[in-house]
Amino acid sequence: MCRELELLALKHDKWISLVESLGCNKSYAEDVVQDAYIRVFEYVQKGTNIDYGDDDVNDFYMYMTLRAIYINGIKKKKVLLYEPVDTDKLNDVLNKLKDEYSDVEMEGAYERLINKIFVEVNSWDFYKRNIFIAYFTSELSLDKLSAETGIGRSSLYNSIRKYREVIDDMFREDAQDFFNGDYNKIK
Repeated sequence: MCRELELLALKHDKWISLVESLGCNKSYAEDVVQDAYIRVFEYVQKGTNIDYGDDDVNDFYMYMTLRAIYINGIKKKKVLLYEPVDTDKLNDVLNKLKDEYSDVEMEGAYERLINKIFVEVNSWDFYKRNIFIAYFTSELSLDKLSAETGIGRSSLYNSIRKYREVIDDMFREDAQDFFNGDYNKIK
């Protein structure tokens, strides 16, 4: 293996995170990074210098290589941008909204309302859906969630606020019907 690839491999997790931040799921991010290693190896064999000092490689060069491979994958429809919703996680989110109800009609209305929300959240892109689910299923504060995801606290706060507003706006009337006991109005 060439020295440049050894140096790149030391930052493997960084490259995976970078590709994921572009909107790619983890398994395809691995593929993109592996393709980048191959491309870099070919370029180094042809004489391209990607060194940055004696013991490092040019991160920007790797970023541009990863980005180019990712974009080409999108154009060729090889990259899966959105993972299917993990229904267990989404159900955890939605179950946090549920109290114990004994009334059958109330439970039916609740299920219809939750299904409407589920369909909406499921239609969101990978980033929005996962931020929404992560926030509502974890017991983490915004600061801890920010530290775990690497997303800025203010960005998380603004995103979560926007997603809540979307849910509130879309389902306000149904929620009012539910809390007013007009269960038959929720279709």
